[in-house]
Amino acid sequence: MIFDCHVHLPSIGLKSTLEWAPCTKDTDAAIAYLRRCGVDGLVGSSTRALLAQSPEEVRAGNDETAQTALEYPGYVVPACQLNTNFQQEAIDELHRCKSRLDMVWMGELCGYIGGYSYETSSFRRVVGMATEMDMIIQIHDDSSEDMARLLAEFPKTTFVLAHLGDSPQEVEERIALAARFENLYLDISGHGYQRMGVLELAVQQAGRERVLYGSDFTINDPAGVIARIQAADFDAETKTGLLGGNLSRLLREHGWKN
Repeated sequence: MIFDCHVHLPSIGLKSTLEWAPCTKDTDAAIAYLRRCGVDGLVGSSTRALLAQSPEEVRAGNDETAQTALEYPGYVVPACQLNTNFQQEAIDELHRCKSRLDMVWMGELCGYIGGYSYETSSFRRVVGMATEMDMIIQIHDDSSEDMARLLAEFPKTTFVLAHLGDSPQEVEERIALAARFENLYLDISGHGYQRMGVLELAVQQAGRERVLYGSDFTINDPAGVIARIQAADFDAETKTGLLGGNLSRLLREHGWKN
């Protein structure tokens, strides 16, 4: 099974798109493309929720994601988005996504897009509450120092760090974090994985159980990441885990029952 941990689902009616040259017109088209690439399931949140600058847009985007999961049962695992600039609304939305929409995954959180900081008390309060709810937090954090502080402060939180890195130093720092902190998983999507030796280093140092296939679709193509894993000099068990087994296990451990 090929299970993508990092998908941004299209949202109709937005003025901007995550694609540099728009080509995926709607969710049906996006999922059709994923299936052509061989993807058997995904964890995703809506583009509307990712780009949201108001609590109302966050909520509307999360509703889109929940509806897509209903339309594609067994294929789409819905993930919630939050903007912690709106602390009380973010807390209320977190409760709603968990208790009413049955979401166990948060993210990919992108503070640089939403305009919020991971260093605020508001963000840390939301992380603490998500931890109490046994939710997984997928985060885009380009600062290894900031990420280390989060991991140390919340040792019971399961974090998924998106992207392996843009430079040798960044790659080494991010993989070293996963080797140091057992509550961190690496999502290899986006950039870094295509550099020879980087994926192998992640598996060697973090452990094959804590490396996840993600594509960052609809920004990036899903097939290239799959090909990189399939062509690597790993045994069959390792490849199965990277492509979906690790993600399936992680979701089950956090209460996902579908």
